[in-house]
Amino acid sequence: MLSIVVGHFAGRVAYEYNHSLSLLNRESGVDLSDVDVNETNLVSENKIINILLVGADKRKAWKEAGRSDSVMIATMDLKHKQLKLTSLMRDMYVKIPGHGENRFNAAYSFGGVSLLYQTIAENFGIKLDGYVVVDFAAFKEVINTIGGVEIELTDAEYQYLVKAYANKDDSAKYVKPGLNLMNGNQALAYTRIRQDAKADFGRTQRQRNVLQSIFTKVKGMSIGELKDLMNKILPSIVTDLTNDEITSYLLSVVMMGTTKFEQMRIPVDNSFQDAKIRGMAVLVLDFQKNQEALRNFIFEDANIDKNTEKSE
Repeated sequence: MLSIVVGHFAGRVAYEYNHSLSLLNRESGVDLSDVDVNETNLVSENKIINILLVGADKRKAWKEAGRSDSVMIATMDLKHKQLKLTSLMRDMYVKIPGHGENRFNAAYSFGGVSLLYQTIAENFGIKLDGYVVVDFAAFKEVINTIGGVEIELTDAEYQYLVKAYANKDDSAKYVKPGLNLMNGNQALAYTRIRQDAKADFGRTQRQRNVLQSIFTKVKGMSIGELKDLMNKILPSIVTDLTNDEITSYLLSVVMMGTTKFEQMRIPVDNSFQDAKIRGMAVLVLDFQKNQEALRNFIFEDANIDKNTEKSE
């Protein structure tokens, strides 16, 4: 009986979303399965799906790589029935194939998604199953369409937004300490704060906070509401995922029943040193410690990993 219900639901989802999914931007022509990485050295499991998420400052044509403002790995862990989100910090000092050593976020600028994947494979040994690139406009559109996201602002975050946007015609300055229902513009400004005591560590946590809030709201939407959202934002999203893969993943998430992401960031605590190299402020990593932490988080039960940051 359950299989009949699931099959009916899957068919309905595929039928309802097929037109919307056709709006996805696949002009980049990049498919991660075609990227030159040594897969024999990469860790993967059949029931663990890893999707590369890139938030890009994309103001030119999609065929030109903009700056990657955020890079995360979204993991659908069917083995432990968990959703996981890992931030990869932009200032990590890493090997970029064909470009020597540099900050991690330089990889996307140098060679787009392909080089970014090669860099992750080279330094962390994780196989990725697909990617999604979202620009700022699409990010804001998602949040505005779902009616905003609830974000708790610290006093320091509030003070920064008010001062940074004081002389700009921007809604980002119209916030208050404590709980805010943020529109897309405000949420984007919040995710980009770096000038506080936690610097980029705080910024990556804020990005995960917003994604968690978006996911919680979207999961409660009806099929009709989801279709409207997809029709608005999908033309601004670039991916190599097929319609069948996306439909399958959506169904798996629904069946999983969770609305919570387990969270972490790389580098983990006590695994890096601040340094200045060629005039750049960078994080010099203990790669063995971070590779082990990342693999444990992605492929094992995140609830027993001490590096996990839970998001309620």
